[in-house]
Amino acid sequence: MKLLFLFIIFFTFVTEAYSANTKLKKNEKYSNKITWKNIQFKLPNGEWIYYSKEPFHLQNFSLGCIKFINIQNKIINGAFSACYITSGGKWRQALGAELRNEWQNNKYDSCNLRPEYFYVKAIFKGASSNCFISRHLDPNKELYFPDDPTNTSSGGLKKYINDNSLILPKIMLGFQSVYYSNKRDKAITMGLSINPEAYGANDMLFETEETSEYHRSNINNYPLKKKFFEEWTKKMSIEHSVLENQLEATKDFKLDFGDLKASIPIENSTDLINDLNKLIELYKSGVLNAEEFEKAKKNY
Repeated sequence: MKLLFLFIIFFTFVTEAYSANTKLKKNEKYSNKITWKNIQFKLPNGEWIYYSKEPFHLQNFSLGCIKFINIQNKIINGAFSACYITSGGKWRQALGAELRNEWQNNKYDSCNLRPEYFYVKAIFKGASSNCFISRHLDPNKELYFPDDPTNTSSGGLKKYINDNSLILPKIMLGFQSVYYSNKRDKAITMGLSINPEAYGANDMLFETEETSEYHRSNINNYPLKKKFFEEWTKKMSIEHSVLENQLEATKDFKLDFGDLKASIPIENSTDLINDLNKLIELYKSGVLNAEEFEKAKKNY
């Protein structure tokens, strides 16, 4: 059942109310809102190309995904997908048990705080699961050198990238939501991965998962990027809550995001101002040239 977790590698985004399902056409562009499987999804700003639909069966279960991509000047600025899995009403308990095992115990990705994860919140009750993950990722590694050598879930995206000569960003920020209630025979995963530079973040300095400024071990050294990541994570947690409402989650099965902080602590902001003032003085005194000054500023 390893494949059950793999359908959330590139992610989705949701919002309120039910409406008629949208008729999706491959290679067409979509914006604003779509509805799929009676759940409404709000696409982020811009035009999103619907490039793949992947229905298939896995043992007693039916699985399907829809995938979108946002491109500007051949650069991938976002990847968006929604997936569902159902047992057709016959194996709800078995499906819930398999999903919980994947989402709790998967060796490579799970609802536990891993080094590449920024924030995780999860509830597991019996055969029901509710999980939210915010993370950074190295898209080149995820697509071509994944931790799990058996992962083949990105084949469609790799083909689309190669066919259209697209450029991957150095690092992407992603959120993913996974939800399954034993009361409903439908598991939903959703998420979104973005190029942070396209959404207002400073230019990235490092290109690998371990060295990235967005890595949880490094991010305290880059307060502006930490603030960006915190605020983006909080916005995505709101979208997860909207999903819970659409799926009629009970109060005791909703995630509590009260511990999320939306801004940098004041002391960090003061340190940032002092450091920038020091850089300005070094530039004015001639210790740093213009190129060195601009490069140093990007560290913040």
